[in-house]
Amino acid sequence: LQRTLHYDCIVLVKQFRPPINGYCLEFPAGLIEENESAESAALRELEEETGYKGEVIECTPALCLDPGMSNSTTHIVSVIINGDKAENTRPKQKLEFVEVISLPKNDLLQRIDELVAEEHLAVDARVYTYALALKCAAETPLQVPFMKF
Repeated sequence: LQRTLHYDCIVLVKQFRPPINGYCLEFPAGLIEENESAESAALRELEEETGYKGEVIECTPALCLDPGMSNSTTHIVSVIINGDKAENTRPKQKLEFVEVISLPKNDLLQRIDELVAEEHLAVDARVYTYALALKCAAETPLQVPFMKF
């Protein structure tokens, strides 16, 4: 979420997940319908869950989630939300039972950790990995991780 004179935010959703009997902090997401592209599904789910309308800037190929346990795959679709557009100034969710949480991109990991401590949330691994990667990139932008033998 980008707005003039404001800081960039990452839009997340908090929703109850019966398998863990609790709330989880996640990226907006959903299933791809028949004859629908990953990009179209991402924009549809973003609007349904958050009310925001965005523009796709990147989409990954199908990625394995846990190939040792299932054949589930996902796509990661990067979307820019222009917060200055009239349609995004007061977004309205569509029939979703989720809470929209926008956190500052430059402080994402710390804010997630605070939410976990305050609200006892679970965090989707993709969200936490993304936040950790942002922090590592900001702290050591010129270092490339490698293994020493």
